[in-house]
Amino acid sequence: MSAQAFAAQLRALIQNAKDSGTAAIYCDALISYLDGVAKSPAPEPTPAELAKYQAELQLNIEQHRGIHAAQLEGFKSVITAGQNAIRSSFLLNGGAAVAILAFIGHLTEVAPTRVALFADVLVPFVGGVLAITVTSGVTYLSQWLFASSSQRAQQVGFVLNVVAILLGLSSYGAFIWGMYVAQQAFRAFA
Repeated sequence: MSAQAFAAQLRALIQNAKDSGTAAIYCDALISYLDGVAKSPAPEPTPAELAKYQAELQLNIEQHRGIHAAQLEGFKSVITAGQNAIRSSFLLNGGAAVAILAFIGHLTEVAPTRVALFADVLVPFVGGVLAITVTSGVTYLSQWLFASSSQRAQQVGFVLNVVAILLGLSSYGAFIWGMYVAQQAFRAFA
């Protein structure tokens, strides 16, 4: 019962008592009446109120679905971007290592005394390939731990995710270092 309906009912009851000649209302009688009202069942919602509640509930469900779908798509795009970064770094360092190996192979026929100069150029590129390969494994492990319901596993997954990012960046750093070492070797070769 709404407060307005209760007030209207109480007023009508008091008005009836006054009209029938009652000048005073005893507290016990009023308390007994209020106890009866308090114990009475709550009124059923009107069909309009029920429809409004159902519409609000459906709106909330759809909003949560939309938010969840957006978060899922964002997560998928992050995973795809990470996979592309891993592939790119692997191709950069691996391609550079293969190119240097091909050059060294040709150099063994033309100027075998200069092979040692270019052997050191391989180290950063191979290190970059190793770093990005480990990154791939650590990324898998961190995602596996993130999927766990354990809070501790998720924390370890976060740490491994940071490790994977640092390893990926170190792979790019190894490529830059390898380019510098290669440039120095080519200058010394001339």
